[in-house]
Amino acid sequence: MTLTQLGYIVAVAQHRHFGAAAESCFVTQPTLSMQIQKLEEELGIEIFDRTHQPIKTTPLGAQLVEQAQIVLAEAEKMKALSADETDTIASTIQIGIIPTLSPSLAPKLVSDFRKNHPQTEISLEEIQTKDLMARIKEGSVDVGVLVTPLDDPHIIERPIFYEPFCLYVSPDHVLTKKKFVDSDDLQLNDLWLLSEGHCFRDQALKICGDRRKNKATGKAFFESGSLETLRKMVDQDGGYTLMPALAVADIEESRRKKQVREFNSPIPTREVSLVYSRVFKRKATLEAIVKALQAGLPPTYLKPQMGRTERIRISD
Repeated sequence: MTLTQLGYIVAVAQHRHFGAAAESCFVTQPTLSMQIQKLEEELGIEIFDRTHQPIKTTPLGAQLVEQAQIVLAEAEKMKALSADETDTIASTIQIGIIPTLSPSLAPKLVSDFRKNHPQTEISLEEIQTKDLMARIKEGSVDVGVLVTPLDDPHIIERPIFYEPFCLYVSPDHVLTKKKFVDSDDLQLNDLWLLSEGHCFRDQALKICGDRRKNKATGKAFFESGSLETLRKMVDQDGGYTLMPALAVADIEESRRKKQVREFNSPIPTREVSLVYSRVFKRKATLEAIVKALQAGLPPTYLKPQMGRTERIRISD
């Protein structure tokens, strides 16, 4: 049994196709298939059900793949220990970021690494929270930028900043008469939401609290995967939508900036964190990412404002 063989079975389990797995491992399909067959013969079991398309693991094979991921992660940890001693930034880094943070943070992150760490190849991908957590655990993503707390014992959460929520309101809505709004002012029948799977949707519903039982009367329901689309729905069809403060800061038109309303204290706030596996030990790389993400943020974002904010937890 070798680490290479373990890597091959993990690749097949992920891609569910021998050819795609071989390509991802930069070997020929016959080489990969032969090594997996040798491992199966050594263990005396079938790891994959080859009669099923796409290929799937057998019940015992699924357990072996899970254990192989742990072994491979521990092997990477041993490699990382020597890298820690030199305190160098990784030559390649795979970063996942949730969609509601990506427009505000991804450009500055890429720009910073190109400028300050040209030797590092950075790969950045938008991934929803649930899938991003799975990718971090399996090792296909090194670091995630997402909203916490998640309370998962297999990962480490490092808070980076605390982003307040704002309200983007239609010019003819009654809330435009208020300089500041309260959570109690919000009604679901006026609220445009992100679609299922976005943690920001859950945060919006939590801010509305028990008012989710309110029924809409004569209002169309529309759920989008884009905050920008929701903002346009407000402009065209009325109502309002919740937006993170960094997304509001990107609004350039002065007329639309006047449609933004801030919350009274306690201000609903989301905790944005760097999330990574417990076996990821590249400290210098983590520090470089944190520095890039915090650059240019208001000082008030860098620590919780005691008594003035209410941190919103999420369920996914």
